[in-house]
Amino acid sequence: MFFKSIRFTLTLWYSVTLALILIVFSSFLYATLRNQLYEEVDRDLLAVAEAIASPTFEPFYRSAPAEMDQLLEDFIGARVAGKYVRILDRRGEPRAATSNLGNISLPPNQRALIAAAANRIAYETHRDSDRYPVRVISYPLLVRGQLDTIVQVGSSLVGPTEILNKILLIFTVSIPLSLLLLVYGGWFLAGRALKPVDLITRSARRITAENLSHRLDVVNPRDEIGRLAETFNTTLARLENSFNRTRRFSADVSHELRTPLTILRGEIEVGLKWAKEPAEFRELMQSNLEEVNRMSGIIESLLELSRAEEKGLSLNLQEVELCELLQEVTQQLRTLADEKGVQLEFAGTLPVHVQGDRVRLHQVFLNLLGNALKYTESGGKVRLFLETGNGYAKVAVSDTGQGIPAEDISCIFDRFYRVDRARNRAHGGSGLGLSLVKSYTEAHGGRIEVVSEVGKGSTFTVFLPLADSPSTDDSGKVDKPLRRH
Repeated sequence: MFFKSIRFTLTLWYSVTLALILIVFSSFLYATLRNQLYEEVDRDLLAVAEAIASPTFEPFYRSAPAEMDQLLEDFIGARVAGKYVRILDRRGEPRAATSNLGNISLPPNQRALIAAAANRIAYETHRDSDRYPVRVISYPLLVRGQLDTIVQVGSSLVGPTEILNKILLIFTVSIPLSLLLLVYGGWFLAGRALKPVDLITRSARRITAENLSHRLDVVNPRDEIGRLAETFNTTLARLENSFNRTRRFSADVSHELRTPLTILRGEIEVGLKWAKEPAEFRELMQSNLEEVNRMSGIIESLLELSRAEEKGLSLNLQEVELCELLQEVTQQLRTLADEKGVQLEFAGTLPVHVQGDRVRLHQVFLNLLGNALKYTESGGKVRLFLETGNGYAKVAVSDTGQGIPAEDISCIFDRFYRVDRARNRAHGGSGLGLSLVKSYTEAHGGRIEVVSEVGKGSTFTVFLPLADSPSTDDSGKVDKPLRRH
């Protein structure tokens, strides 16, 4: 488990990367320094070899080969100090040599002889197990185009070798030590960087379906982990809202269905105990039928909403003339308005065409007008407006009823939501009408807006795309998913 942790992985990659960087850098530095030191030695050897091979010096070492040391010191000076000098004939046989050469063996390399014959300067390094390496230059002298003499100048590499050995020692000690420090530093930094993740993990473990209100601690909202925590908190907020809605929905369904079931059970028990005549049984069955119809309506509405939200609502699209449809809805509710003593008016004479499902649009406006009449007292007024603008048909249902408190307007389209929880069943309805209105309107590519003031009434406005708006296809049949906000 330890080796699979992010902290270990980050530390490992950090250490391996820095180790490679240190090794590559050290190798590059060592090779560069080595080449620089060797180039300085080669330049010094070349200067001495050119001086010895000059025509001025040549007669002296040919006539007095035994006095090479003195001759070199007299003619070249201090630059020859520490140098090994040897004069060879064209076959590589020694003619003269300095005394400091001693027992040092500098046999001419065959490649050096071939290079000298081709009038090329050759550099080589002779390595002796008992001494430091010796760097040697073979400088050719030509007479009438033929190789005559080879001047060899050598210099011990004790200085450069000691410098390079010290550099190697420093690298050998410092690189492992640096890696140890880097591993510790990387482990520490990875732990600090991942500390917010550990806090998020501990906080997330405390979150359950019963404790969705808990939120993660955001240490730094500007870094990546902070943004991740904020995103997770936003997701939790949506989940909490969804869970709360689901719980409330379950409670509301239970409440809505429990009441008619209780009534059914009570009436059936009373009927079985007391009813004797066919008329009494008929009255009992009529009452039971009303409750069954009520439950069937609730269940059918819930199934319609569920199908719409999960699979998309199938609309049988056709061209609908709204003015005609609204007149039909108004006429259908005229009797109810007269019974309540509410004035019902419809304003709109111009034909307005939209692409929609006539049955569901009829239900949208029937629900809105029905609600307006239901919550408007006798002597009030309900008006229906139809107009167009900005590519939309605008249908407004306005009443002079009770109005809706501002804090309830955002919730009135929720399923089973009632502004007044104390309403009786006959007046309060099931709480699904406005939810269906919103769902059907959005399925047609439209929207619904509400303006209300307590004691003065409400206005529900439905916006639907006009028929010439490119909101439908040519098939006349479309599946539009519902979106709930």
